[in-house]
Amino acid sequence: MKIRALIPDDIEQIRAIHSKHFADEFDFPDFLNNFVCAFVVVDENDKIISAGGVRLIAESIVVTDKDYPIRPRMSALCQILDASEFVTKRAAGFRELHAFVQDDKWYSILQKAGFLPTRGKPLVLELR
Repeated sequence: MKIRALIPDDIEQIRAIHSKHFADEFDFPDFLNNFVCAFVVVDENDKIISAGGVRLIAESIVVTDKDYPIRPRMSALCQILDASEFVTKRAAGFRELHAFVQDDKWYSILQKAGFLPTRGKPLVLELR
């Protein structure tokens, strides 16, 4: 086995793997755009065993004074989200804006603002 950079000629083979094993789980990723890098692991016959890459995501981080009355807090949150959506979409070209929430109340509020639960279970690898 060897790892190498993903090339456009690999897409058909990767698409077949995705269709067979992952089509119900997530949309086919566009490995050729908006990825920092993409690579494949191939066998001795250059048959793809696995493909992957690193894609940047946009994350919204909001710090709110929870002692402030709820109405102005909600208005402020909406303004932050509007600005975040504009910058994420128009200026940075991302198709998604992520938020990682620990508080159930804020989770519910963000869902009402249009955020959806992610497909799958989010995990993080802390790089040391």
